[in-house]
Amino acid sequence: MSVIPMMTMMGLMTSLIFFDTDPKDWADFDFDGIGSVMDVDDDNDGILDNKDTTPSLSSEVLTRDYLQDIQYCAKMNDNTSRLLCYSEFFEKITKNKEQNSDALELAITLSKLNAIDDCHFISHQIGHTAFVKYPDVIGNLKGMDGSMCRGGYFHGVIASYFHNIKESGDSFPTSYNTMCDDLIGSSNYQDCLHGLGHGMVHYFDGDLNKTLKMCHEMSFYQNILCTKGVMMQFTDNSITRQGISENTLSNLCDKSELQRPDFVECSMSVGTTLSFFTNHDYEEGAKSCNLIENKESKKLCLDGLKLEIQDSENYKIKPLTENIREKYQPQKIGLNSIVDIRSPAIISDFSYLKEIKIMQFSFDRPSYIIMYVPSDLFSEQPLITVNGIVQNIIPADNNLDGITVIHLNPNSAGIVIIQDSKH
Repeated sequence: MSVIPMMTMMGLMTSLIFFDTDPKDWADFDFDGIGSVMDVDDDNDGILDNKDTTPSLSSEVLTRDYLQDIQYCAKMNDNTSRLLCYSEFFEKITKNKEQNSDALELAITLSKLNAIDDCHFISHQIGHTAFVKYPDVIGNLKGMDGSMCRGGYFHGVIASYFHNIKESGDSFPTSYNTMCDDLIGSSNYQDCLHGLGHGMVHYFDGDLNKTLKMCHEMSFYQNILCTKGVMMQFTDNSITRQGISENTLSNLCDKSELQRPDFVECSMSVGTTLSFFTNHDYEEGAKSCNLIENKESKKLCLDGLKLEIQDSENYKIKPLTENIREKYQPQKIGLNSIVDIRSPAIISDFSYLKEIKIMQFSFDRPSYIIMYVPSDLFSEQPLITVNGIVQNIIPADNNLDGITVIHLNPNSAGIVIIQDSKH
């Protein structure tokens, strides 16, 4: 049970409406329905506080230690000013604390308590500061939960890495497309690749064509993740610098200059960015999307706005754990081909025999499996079996830019075999 001076609690109650309204209690940091003053097990670990050597969660400890900073930021009425204030605050927290996860836990808690709109943007700052403190990308990412604040910490770490290269005058790293490989097999690999897109925007100083070119040289799904990161950072930088206006929003995503998938992602990312500028309020964000002249871009902006708000709300209710998160597990074939596989299941024992065009791998649980297979590896209609049962799941028009998309939904763990129907 936490002991906090009554006057501190009273002051907090009157200035921060997201904490408990009962002045005899305080915020519910473990979200068990009992405020911290009345809770006999503050960290909800099954050990009563009077017998627990560490009775409080790090988020509660940090809130007590930095209460004035939190109050100062929370009182700001302007969404952008409040967000920037919290960014500076979390920069200080990350510098002062050894464990970066403590700062992330506090960001998540304040987000759930509605003290901050969404912790994704804030976690960018935590990642940036973490890299400045300890300049090693994988060292900062390994062991971290990429689902925390929906990967923002990862984006910040990698953006800081590229910013450091740029400031040092070093050349662009030729190994950029493998810098996340140590995380393959975990869901964090996706967050790292998305962060790669964020980071390269910093290096190329907003030159969208150069940045996208680096994404496009990667595999099919790597490119998708990388491009999403690029567009998110590009639209955020542009709107932050130029402000929200019809001219700015209408000219961010030029349909005549961008490839079709990039135009779509850019327009949706405008909606994503606007959600952060409008406190994840759909009606307010929609007012800005509706300033866009191009009708298709306007609709995509609204789609991106809605999707970001949904993702943010879903994360607050039930964050995904590593066990159930989708894992992106690319499989290399020779020097030039990559089969991209997405699934919560663990993929193992992958092989491809070029001579007879047969691919095989194991998966450890019943779960969906999505594959992006270079079309030249098989004929137009390869034969697919899952645990010996023939699958009929490839539509005739499911070929996209030299990629065949395969969706599987096995009801048990087992083995997938894909073979050329001509052999």
